[in-house]
Amino acid sequence: MDSGWLVVGRQNRSGSQSGAKRFRIGRLFVGSFFLVFPAFAGRQEVITPAPELVPTSASPGSILIQEENPTFALWGRDRHYTNGAALLYTTSQLKPDNFLSAPIQFLGNSTFLFNRSIPNTDDRFEWTILGQNMFTPQNHNVRNPSLNDRPYAAWLYTSGSFIQNTDDEVLTSLDFQLGVVGPWALGRQVQNNYHAITGMNPARGWYYQLNNQFGFTTSWERRWRFYHVLDNAYAWEIIPNVGITLGNVMTYAKVGGLIRWGRGLKSNWGPDLVHPGYSGTSYFAAKRAGTDWGYNIYAGVQGRVVALNVFLDGNNFQNSRHVDKECAVGDLFIGAEIFYRDKIRFGFSFITRTPEFRQQRGPDTYGAFNLSFGS
Repeated sequence: MDSGWLVVGRQNRSGSQSGAKRFRIGRLFVGSFFLVFPAFAGRQEVITPAPELVPTSASPGSILIQEENPTFALWGRDRHYTNGAALLYTTSQLKPDNFLSAPIQFLGNSTFLFNRSIPNTDDRFEWTILGQNMFTPQNHNVRNPSLNDRPYAAWLYTSGSFIQNTDDEVLTSLDFQLGVVGPWALGRQVQNNYHAITGMNPARGWYYQLNNQFGFTTSWERRWRFYHVLDNAYAWEIIPNVGITLGNVMTYAKVGGLIRWGRGLKSNWGPDLVHPGYSGTSYFAAKRAGTDWGYNIYAGVQGRVVALNVFLDGNNFQNSRHVDKECAVGDLFIGAEIFYRDKIRFGFSFITRTPEFRQQRGPDTYGAFNLSFGS
């Protein structure tokens, strides 16, 4: 990306197809296929009420900052998915009578979407206060970008996600995302106003970005934990996952897996990356870890079958620039994280993504960090 909201960097350009290299420091601000499947074909006349949640595993809510950028990676090139940033808040464990818990309980009792509540179930709600993704072609210096490269585009959004942790064995999430694509998403302003302040050259092709349109997605995802205990609170685990996203911004199905080794693994379910990457959740409960300090290293993979990507296909019902997308896209990632109680948690990941459109030359690589604080 050629801009930042809080960045220290320098830029050297050499040729129309070369990207900028510089260091950056984090920036702020930037159902479904399974809906609705009956969980039970026949209903009993006598309904047993769900047991109450166990309060001893409760942890406070948290504030999370997400930041993703290709210049965080050693071999990252300043092109295509140039930046993703979001600010999120996740509640503490919801009580059974909380209105935010009601959709989880209803869908768990009547559909396949969530599980029925059992002792040690932990329901939470995640609110993405504000998020922004930016996409650019490879060459930022020309006023009229190549028709063979992906168009300029930005996505400004908010979202709400219902999360259910079932006895640290299954994690289910249902997310509703709403936002705008096009000039209303403020990609040009954020990028080029920063350039004006720092004396960098502006990205010249924003005039040809996608047109304004409202956008939405609905995403459902489920993970399973296969946990293997070692000594002194150490363990290793495998977490496979499946999910689906439907909407006029993106529509795709995904399958993937994560393997982790470390201490205090049950405090969370792995990294939380920006959609459509390995989209985890900001769920974090240090009291489930069995240790004050925790840390782990991980590696994972995710494959997606993409039916719609508005940032490549162009606007839904308007003429706009577009390219021929690849229908199969894969991510490979590695990373590490550390936390101290519910006070602070930090993680960093390196991600390599296979080409997203047919004219793309080679994969894209970027880095991502998550920083959360107990509230």
